Amino acid sequence: MMKNNITTIYVIRHGESEGNVQAQTDHNTLLHDEGLGSPLTERGKEQAKKLREVLKPIKLAAAFSSDLIRAKETAEIIAKPHNVPVITDGSIRERKWGKIISKGTRLQIETALRDLNDEEKLAHRYFPEGETGLEAVQRLIDFLEEIIPVYNGKTIAVINHGNVMRSFLVKEKFAKYDELPSGSIENTAYFVLETDGKTYKIKETDGIEKNKKLNDEE
Repeated sequence: MMKNNITTIYVIRHGESEGNVQAQTDHNTLLHDEGLGSPLTERGKEQAKKLREVLKPIKLAAAFSSDLIRAKETAEIIAKPHNVPVITDGSIRERKWGKIISKGTRLQIETALRDLNDEEKLAHRYFPEGETGLEAVQRLIDFLEEIIPVYNGKTIAVINHGNVMRSFLVKEKFAKYDELPSGSIENTAYFVLETDGKTYKIKETDGIEKNKKLNDEE
């Protein structure tokens, strides 16, 4: 396959948000997005600026983002030197849980998942009104398959969310489900995909750590 048929995609997690900080101190609930979620903290803005410098030598043909505020703000900071607009899309939001999950309930669910294989874990529905990990990552894949033909042979950025990114990496066999607990993907961490629109090759990762201690920062 010729190199000019390959699209390179930087899939990037947003910078630290106010919701991330609140989740670190709230020991009763795992926070969920209401409306468009919370903005970046000052630390989150600095994280995005730091990544902007790393990506500045790369010619980005486009920058896409979840429409949640924390992702959009991150994308706007990263995209600025490349003189490309940030195109937001609600189809690549974070996984929908459907309702607030108590940490006690979450631990019970995680215990119940232990005997399932990776495919079953991705397909497990925590609550009837929420998404499975597989459904959430399929939204991302459907989105990528729509835009890849437009950017054939070019490099683009997609600013996304931790849970969806983890599910993608598990689906693509980069890691086992249990190797990527919540917190494995740091704010502004990324992975680089090369794709012909049919298959994906994970070429590089940064800020992604397997077997990291579980936390609720997403």
